[in-house]
Amino acid sequence: MVIRRFTLAVLATVAVISTHVSNAVAQNKNTRQAPSIDALIQSMVNYHPYVRAINEGNYQAAAELEIARSSFDPFIEQKTSSRVSGYYDGTNLTQRFSNPFEDFNGSVYTEYRISDGDFPVYEADYETLSGGEASVGIAISLLKNRELDKRRTELANAGLATSQWQALATSLINDFVYKGISEYVAWYESALQVNAVTELLNTATERERALVTRVEKGDLANVVLTEFKANILQQRLLLAELKQKRDAHAQMLSFYWRSPKGEMLIVDEANPPKDINWPFWVGNGQLMTLRNALRNHPELDVMKLEQQVVNNKAALASNALLPKLDLKASVARDIGSGPSNLDGTETKVGLSFSYPLGNRKAKAEQAQLQSKQRELEHKLTSTEQAITQRFEQALVYWGQAKDIVALQSENAALAKTLSKVEKTRFDAGDSDMFVLNARAQNEIKAQIKEIKAKVDLLKAELTLYKEAAMLHSLNN
Repeated sequence: MVIRRFTLAVLATVAVISTHVSNAVAQNKNTRQAPSIDALIQSMVNYHPYVRAINEGNYQAAAELEIARSSFDPFIEQKTSSRVSGYYDGTNLTQRFSNPFEDFNGSVYTEYRISDGDFPVYEADYETLSGGEASVGIAISLLKNRELDKRRTELANAGLATSQWQALATSLINDFVYKGISEYVAWYESALQVNAVTELLNTATERERALVTRVEKGDLANVVLTEFKANILQQRLLLAELKQKRDAHAQMLSFYWRSPKGEMLIVDEANPPKDINWPFWVGNGQLMTLRNALRNHPELDVMKLEQQVVNNKAALASNALLPKLDLKASVARDIGSGPSNLDGTETKVGLSFSYPLGNRKAKAEQAQLQSKQRELEHKLTSTEQAITQRFEQALVYWGQAKDIVALQSENAALAKTLSKVEKTRFDAGDSDMFVLNARAQNEIKAQIKEIKAKVDLLKAELTLYKEAAMLHSLNN
């Protein structure tokens, strides 16, 4: 329940944050050069309100643990009773200091009591000598609650809840960092494509001026120029679409990039970094590290800790089936003057026994928790298999992405060469504008695909780290 409350609180916070993204971006007019990947991660993990909300959950979990520990705090109590009218009159005051301890569900206590006045025979245990009675005692459980009890179970489970939340927080932050970096990579991809198309379009514009001169001199027909202009228009439309995509990703990236005050920072969408210093490289050694990390995946940790919580509850349910046999022993001595029967040291030992007949509630709770244990075991197995499957799927995609990058780079180089050759043939009069435009279009498409393939490889590497839940650990 503690984990669920924290999770709902975080999700509610995210919903509120998301509704203010557009307004906050509009208010912040200062654009900045895009950060590196490492700087972006630092910004998200240290300054983003989403992560700060998660960190508050850690404090709340720690407070729950402290609350559970308070069950074993020492305490002092005082009781006073007076008979103010009647044949007998008297006053009795009792002060007790108790210090609980975990073993045997026990507690040690010291007590002082004093009385003054007359008491009937059946209240004679109120009587003390003039200086009062001091005593020290111990209370322990011999059967039920000896090995564990509700207080100790709550304390153990509160500690597990703290660890659970930390594991869940790691998983939440890992997913959040993945979203932020994915947005960064998407912006980077579209920005590179814009730059590539812009460069080719500038070259085409220069060629257009040369064609205009040739048409004016009568070397070319006007329809050839018109056809070339139509091709340039197609390139400009493509460029406009790519810019629209780039600017949208840049605006969304500002949601993840934060100042130390937690304010959103706007990216200069037209200036992507030449080198983003990609930290998520993948090699044979790193693959082994990523595979090993799957064993300690935070999703598995959350479930394993939940299993321990249920195991503790099941043990407590079994404890409830035991008879209750409690021992209490004390040593007391009166001080001062008074009746002789109160002189000397008194030693008291008491046993209390109880056992409910039938005990259906405890048996039903035990059966219920045993079923919960089996349920969690099946869920853990399923989660382990799902995590492994996701990683293996990402690994296959990564291997294919490497091959595609090589092929698309070769295709882009070939398309560039063919376009260059076609321009030479056209200038020599051995080709027509239709073929020249087709070669130019193929060159643009090939460059866009090459950029996409290279970025897809980055995404594949990022996914491997994400599935191993190692994105957050890189910041630690």
